[in-house]
Amino acid sequence: MRRVHQSELLLDKPLPWSLYDEGGNLLLRAGYVISIPRHLSSLLKRGAYVQTSVNATPTFVQATPSPDAGSDYVFRSKALPTVQPVFGRAEALAQTLKRLHAHLQAQSLQAELRTIVRSLAHSLIQACTDDADALLAAFHLDRQSPYLVIQQLLGCVFTEIAAREMGLDEDTRLSLACASLTRDIALLPWQAQLDMQTQGLDAQQNALIKNHPTRSAEILASLGVDDPLWLQLVRQHHERMDGSGYPHALQGDAILPGARLLAIADSYAAMVTPRANRSGKFPKEALKALYLQRAVLYDEELLRLAVGSVTTLPPGTMVRLASDELGVIRTRQKKDQPHDVWALYDRNGMPIMNPVRRDARDPAYAITGVIRVEECRSAPLLMKRLWTHL
Repeated sequence: MRRVHQSELLLDKPLPWSLYDEGGNLLLRAGYVISIPRHLSSLLKRGAYVQTSVNATPTFVQATPSPDAGSDYVFRSKALPTVQPVFGRAEALAQTLKRLHAHLQAQSLQAELRTIVRSLAHSLIQACTDDADALLAAFHLDRQSPYLVIQQLLGCVFTEIAAREMGLDEDTRLSLACASLTRDIALLPWQAQLDMQTQGLDAQQNALIKNHPTRSAEILASLGVDDPLWLQLVRQHHERMDGSGYPHALQGDAILPGARLLAIADSYAAMVTPRANRSGKFPKEALKALYLQRAVLYDEELLRLAVGSVTTLPPGTMVRLASDELGVIRTRQKKDQPHDVWALYDRNGMPIMNPVRRDARDPAYAITGVIRVEECRSAPLLMKRLWTHL
């Protein structure tokens, strides 16, 4: 084995190889994301080693993408020929946010929160740049992470995609991403109970919900967040256009445009993300429910833009075809183009280990309905093949 140098380990980047201690005991598996600076320093001080066959220093380089490429970046190394694509990186991002929530509940972050959240936001924005379709699919299909982790990550991706369509500058989009990832931190101690609860909220829970935007902003400020836009977006993300929102019943132009977008993304992600006590809505159902409230609860212009950006059959939507095959939408539908559908299961319900592209314009392969990923056997394996090997 050889010892890893500091230059080879980067914060908020998946580990390119598994790391071991001097005795050969596994410390961290390949793909793990180190997000806290002192953890990286501690690891380097202790000593981290890789197998001697891994002797090349990895570098990210721009590649010429093929028409079906899942990522615009490759990993050039003698030992590791390809970098983990965006769909795979989503799991590491979810683990990072899950650990962040654990640290917040343990009150073990102190002044590091601002740095960690901004790093995570940067990673999500970069992943959107690399392959927004794969990232949307990954979070639509995630059934392993806790509800709040998926809901915040999916909402963040939704917000970033729409914000780019709006032409917002990078600094504003970063504040939006940070707010998306922290808007509900005041609910963390009660989130597991809320996820399981089947009856209505009691008076204490109602008060908690109504006050959580204000309380979340207070917690963030106490932990060193000094970005006024980030904090204001968190405070306003539950305000509604007609004044029926909370905590301050703001109306119309009194609500920041970014907060109006955050409200749409938050509501969408909450509706489509499953909880322990209910299934999530199909994306098309969620967008329809939002659209019915246009100009009442939500900014109509922003809602139209968001629906057009994400599309009613976003990547990761499982569909049934006229051929009785089951498939999935791989990319967002482009104007005047057919849906990008790939068959994953044959008409007998057996997995197709090498997914096959189908032309949805052909009546034999027309989309006849949508289905839940929970209804499909071996779905995680097939999804990984589709987004990482094509």
